[in-house]
Amino acid sequence: MLTPVERVLILRAADLLKDVEPRHLLGLAEVAREVEILAGDNLYQEEDLADALYMVVEGRVRLSTKGRTTSEVGPGEAFGTWSLVDESERGHRADCIEDGLTLALHRDEFYDLAAGDLRLLQGVVRLLAKRLRSLVIERPGEARVEGEGVVKTETVVEAEAAAKAVVAEAAAGENGNA
Repeated sequence: MLTPVERVLILRAADLLKDVEPRHLLGLAEVAREVEILAGDNLYQEEDLADALYMVVEGRVRLSTKGRTTSEVGPGEAFGTWSLVDESERGHRADCIEDGLTLALHRDEFYDLAAGDLRLLQGVVRLLAKRLRSLVIERPGEARVEGEGVVKTETVVEAEAAAKAVVAEAAAGENGNA
């Protein structure tokens, strides 16, 4: 069983959580679940709804799309990261190829903690904004951050609505705790 400090260090390695304050990481570490994985296990399918971020503690996991391996992740690496902020289908399959252990952080538990302290959510939103800016710099021809002249897809509209709802819930929770 992992100690709270080990859990914090493991979660901090996730790109989406690297700028989160240590006290928030400790809260996330308390709700993250250890999941033993065995070679041959399927963690999820491409069409499964995203519900948790996984950090590999030990072992290896193969990620594939339409039967083609897209990557393999091992100790210290995350997969399913976007599930903390996106409720869409996974889009890839995750299969254990070497026995080990993962730390799973479920979206609902993440939101429960974020609702109690808006700064946790702000840290994640800041990181998402940085990532978006870097993508805009890398692909300026494809980037229309402000959306001028672009009809928003249903996915974009849903993502914006979900983000607004999370911020509103977090603000309401913070006001209720004041």
